Order: sequence, then C-alpha cells, then structure tokens
Amino acid sequence: MNRTELRFALHLIPFLDSLQDFEDGMVKLRDKRWLVWHPDVIAALFRHDRELHHPPSRTLSPLLGTRSVLWLDGEEHTRYRRTLAPMLRGNRYQALIDEMVERSIAELPSDPVSLPNWTRRLTLRIIGRIVFGVDDEELLQAFTRWLDRRLNSRVRTLAHRYLTPGTTRFDPHLDRMLLHRARTAEPPALAAYLPGEDLRDQVVSLLFAGHETTASATAWTLYWLDRNPDLNPDLDLDLLEATIMESLRLSPPAALAGNRMSDDGMVITPSIYLAHRRAATYDRPHTFDPTRSQPPPGAFFPFGGGVRHCPGKDLALTEIRTIVRALLRHRRIRLNSTHCTPQLRGAAMAPPPSLAMVATCRR
Repeated sequence: MNRTELRFALHLIPFLDSLQDFEDGMVKLRDKRWLVWHPDVIAALFRHDRELHHPPSRTLSPLLGTRSVLWLDGEEHTRYRRTLAPMLRGNRYQALIDEMVERSIAELPSDPVSLPNWTRRLTLRIIGRIVFGVDDEELLQAFTRWLDRRLNSRVRTLAHRYLTPGTTRFDPHLDRMLLHRARTAEPPALAAYLPGEDLRDQVVSLLFAGHETTASATAWTLYWLDRNPDLNPDLDLDLLEATIMESLRLSPPAALAGNRMSDDGMVITPSIYLAHRRAATYDRPHTFDPTRSQPPPGAFFPFGGGVRHCPGKDLALTEIRTIVRALLRHRRIRLNSTHCTPQLRGAAMAPPPSLAMVATCRR
C-alpha cells in the first residue's frame, strides 16, 4: 500500500479535504485504482453502470455478507431490487413513521442526549418495524451492540479490516434471532420472497443501510438548522426540502459511493464528499445555502447513482422530513455544535456522538 492509499484508508476525511483544489476531479490512489469526483466523469460512470462490476466493500461485506444485494450484479441484482423496491416506498409507511417519531419525541428527556445516537435508535426502530412487522427492542439492541463493536470507532473498523482480512464478523446467536423474527413476520416482508440461504444477508443489509445513513442525514440536517437559526422550515415545505438537500450536499451521509470495476480490473471510486464541495461546480461550496439552484448531472448524488442508487431513498427522505418537522413543531432544539468533526461508521459519515441535543417543550 503506497502513501496515498494509506492516507485514503486511515485518514479519509482529512485526505479528501486535501484534494479539494484538484480541478481535474480525479486522483490516482494506486495502479488501476482512481478516486473521481468530476461531474462529467461521474455522470458517464453512472450511465455505464450496468456494464461494470461492483466489488464488495472490504469493511462492510464481512458484516453484511457476500450475498447482500449491495454486492450482487446483473440480473440477480435487478431481481433483488424488484423484490425490495415495494417495501421501501415512503408513503406506504407515513402513518407508521408519524407514530414512531411522535413517540420518540415524547420520550425525550429534558437532559442533553446524543443527537446521532437518538436519530440512530429512532431510524432503526422504524426499519425494524418495516422488516419484522413488530417492535422488538431486545433484538434491535442486540443488533446495535453487534454493529457498534465493529464500527463505533475508526480504529476498531480498520483493525477488523486489515488485521484479520477475509473473515466474517457474524454473530451466530444474533443471526438466529434475526432469521426467526424475519420468518415469523406478519405480513411476511422478506422471507416469502427471498431464498433461505440469502435471507440473513438481506435482513442485515436492510437493517444497516435502512437506518445508519438516514440517521446521519437527519442529525446533519438538525445540525445545520442549529447553525442557521434564521431558517424556519417548519411551515414552509419547500424550504424544508431545500434545507435537507443542502445538508445532504454539504454533509452527505456517505463520503463515497461504492467501487466500480471494469473488465480489465480498473477500480473507480466516486467521492460524494468531494463532488458536493467542488468549487468549479458550486459557488461558495463550504457555505450552507438552501437557495442554491439545481446542480448539473454528476454533481449531486447523496444516495449514490447508476444501477446502485439507494433503493431506500424515498423512505429515507420521508423519515428525515417527518423527524425534522415534528421536532421543530414540538420542541425547541439547542445543540452544542461548536465542534462537529465527522465520524466514519463504515460507509456512513455521521456527526460525533458528542453532538448533544437539548430539547425543551414549546409553550
């Protein structure tokens, strides 16, 4: 591993920040591996996505499994997405999301709470209810503990990745609990449509991808609202949408969009983080400005793109809108947002757990 790739692996965000003045919008990490963020290159890459391979993440595949829909290709990938797509339509679950958000807000203490941890618990409850059909707090807590042991610190994540490569990070007891709950779900969300040998990987992938990035995006939106107190998107849906989009631009829930590989072994990694902060694309790229005009193709892709774009995008946006509006309506929010260095949790770029929220009742 050369020095450039080492910096990319060990200090991702500082490394990306050091590249922001590279006008070419691409940099070579090593032989046959490139990091890209120029919008023309990104747009072309996504147009030809069906012709490319999508190698598993060395960080996440030991957790989610090699049969996760995130790594499948070709007709198999298309078939799985068709199975999952109807489950992930936001309007299908609006009443459920409303109920769970209202309950979580009502349970907020007057003492400070970690905003990222709170949004993570809430969004995991929502996707757990969608996948399993019931609330199972014990199961979700076990899933959170398993995930945190592997992703809750960058050092731990890198140690798993580089010191014991090629080994799985499964928990057999947790897997049995997840599979039992999935097979007994009413109505059957996944077990009725997926092969039994793949069910574990798809359940874990849905739980992880269905809450981690949504939680990060929600926390970042509330962070930027706290930093810009003149904004009041509670009653203005267009302003709320623009605020969420600008938060997704400046603080995307994932810094990278997954590897693409050509037939000859060339690996290309799109950088969401750098594409969203490119000075040649965005005026004052580091300024939070919800009034920005529509960006050009390939310049804004917080949920990925091509055939790998997130199938849960609509559900995620529904959750973010609902959580933010409900909090603004029922609580006065104050954050200790002086220092907010992003924390990497696998693919997700979250605010640090130290970002505390004080939520007091509106009179």
